[in-house]
Amino acid sequence: MIKTGNAAEILFSIRNLSKVFRTGEEENRALAGISLDIYKGECLLVAGSNGSGKTLLMKIITGLVTPSEGEILFRGENPEKCGEKLRRAVGLVFQDADAQFVGETAAEDIAFGPGNLGLSGEEIRARVEDALAATGLAEKRSLPPRRLSGGEKRRLAVAGVIAMGCDTVIFDEPFANLDWPGVIQVLEIIRDLKQTGRTVIILTHELEKVLAYADRLVILHRGRVRDDGKPAELLSRLKDEYGIRNPLHNYNAIEDCSWLV
Repeated sequence: MIKTGNAAEILFSIRNLSKVFRTGEEENRALAGISLDIYKGECLLVAGSNGSGKTLLMKIITGLVTPSEGEILFRGENPEKCGEKLRRAVGLVFQDADAQFVGETAAEDIAFGPGNLGLSGEEIRARVEDALAATGLAEKRSLPPRRLSGGEKRRLAVAGVIAMGCDTVIFDEPFANLDWPGVIQVLEIIRDLKQTGRTVIILTHELEKVLAYADRLVILHRGRVRDDGKPAELLSRLKDEYGIRNPLHNYNAIEDCSWLV
């Protein structure tokens, strides 16, 4: 585990985390003995093939799933005791963005989260406007979410997170099922979030699209952390068995590993 950039403060501290699913007498240990620190302000890339445990780990971190064993602390506190603080601080952008939408229009969807915080109508409207501007969706405010493109839907999901005031954004396979323009739109959002100093966590196996923005890389394989450190160091010892394409087979340097030009 390493400290990167301005990330001296530990945001999440994870120790010996495991998740076991049982069906009758059969036991499936989906996560096994994970210990990991996530630092405030870093851009963390969690890479692993399908089924490696990436999504499950983040669902546990955000309180959507309860671990079977181990401990998680959010800013030194048990998430069960600071649930409201955790929900306001951390936003998860799902792989299937459609599953997150509740509003009839883009603006209504963005307003839903702040509306649940008990804010005044004026404050909610201001947050919606700021989020629309930050994600480049101002002209789409009156459209139903279903009419947006794949990239715009993911931007709308991020807009909802921004409007909530979350300073940590987690992306689950953000490039899945997107065409070239959609990937570019999502990358621009990731770049902008990083530049504002937010903590950004990206779960993906498509390193070549986004690795240039990562301060740190964690490799998950079969529910275990296999490696953790600076991207260049990890790629020099990346094993084929992890099911992750090494982008340096096609790119000259880490800094080139982005689809943004």
